[in-house]
Amino acid sequence: MKKRFYAVFAVATLVMALFAAKALAASKPLVIRIGHVVTEEGGEHVGSLKFKEILEKKSKGNIKVEVFPNGQMGQNRELIESMQAGVLEAGLPALPALGGFTDATKVFDLLYLFNNRKEAERVLDGPVGKRVAQAVEKSGVKILAWWSQGFRESTTNRKFTKPGELKGLKIRVMDNPLHIEAWNTLGASAIPMAFSEVLTSLQQGVLDAQENPYQNIVQSGFDKVQKYIIETGHLYGPLPLVFSLKIWNKLTPEQQKMLQEAANETKTWQREEQEKINTKLRDGIMKSKTSEVIQLSDAQKNEFRKMLLPVYKKHAPSMNGMLEEIYKELGRKVDFK
Repeated sequence: MKKRFYAVFAVATLVMALFAAKALAASKPLVIRIGHVVTEEGGEHVGSLKFKEILEKKSKGNIKVEVFPNGQMGQNRELIESMQAGVLEAGLPALPALGGFTDATKVFDLLYLFNNRKEAERVLDGPVGKRVAQAVEKSGVKILAWWSQGFRESTTNRKFTKPGELKGLKIRVMDNPLHIEAWNTLGASAIPMAFSEVLTSLQQGVLDAQENPYQNIVQSGFDKVQKYIIETGHLYGPLPLVFSLKIWNKLTPEQQKMLQEAANETKTWQREEQEKINTKLRDGIMKSKTSEVIQLSDAQKNEFRKMLLPVYKKHAPSMNGMLEEIYKELGRKVDFK
């Protein structure tokens, strides 16, 4: 009788322990870590904090967000690889870096594709942006939303306002085939290099120039070691909020829904905030005169763009009709055939 009692008691204790463990697991909040490579003053960081605020409120504290700036979780490539492996939940890698893992984002790596922010956001929020995000999932990551870095500008010790003046200019670019090809086509000597090495290379004369949004130019001190900032506006920087597909597929539908909603709600706010950040930093340079700012006219930018049409023509067939679709969306006549 006693043996039976102890057996029943042992089973009951085990069942209670299992239920307690389940309850504890259910009460433990889901932690989402977001990594990015810029400083706490950047649009990536303030956007991540807004995302954290919205998501934690939406989930009533059942989802917590931790943000890791300054490459604490690795540089762009490492962020992507960590998400593919399922050891990092989310990140904000620069889009050209994502191009090293998938051809789906290739169309957005074309220089002078967009004339202004309005055009870029129209395409990113439309059918093409959705198609690209969906295609990226084959590489093991998921794009939740398209945030923004703003337009990329050029800093240089050699003044230029037209393509012919780029000959031999050693310019740092991201390790992206289309970027390298485009700058070489314009006459420069494109040098792919990790972002962390750029400042020293500029100071030592290894590089003549580099290109980045105002945010990165100022926060990395490029304006203090370069004579000119040429407002080439050559590339709009979509900033994808990327999530590990391995981890995403383990989440409940409700958790996925809250994450997606928070990403979308943050998008509009972050884009506006990024614009304010870049404008404020530009105004600061104009006031301090650390570099001379040279603004290219639309006609001058078009001269650069004309030289790149052979690049458009060469790569359009591998873009699955997306380049033509962008032209149609923007009401442009195809000029690269």
